[in-house]
Amino acid sequence: MKFMLVVLITMGSPVIGEESKTFELRIPQESKEQCLKSAKTFRFSLPVISMETRCEPRRDDEEPAMKEI
Repeated sequence: MKFMLVVLITMGSPVIGEESKTFELRIPQESKEQCLKSAKTFRFSLPVISMETRCEPRRDDEEPAMKEI
């Protein structure tokens, strides 16, 4: 797997009195083309949830992960 699909998920909104929390999800992908195609499946926005995606080259020691940032 040569690329990582990075998905940033932000939940909450100061408008409704909630502190925002952001999570990063890193998903291995076989190629840049596959990564870009997969990124499109995560594109949506709701009033209290937003998502951003990007594709990055995978580092040699990098594993799939989910973490709060």
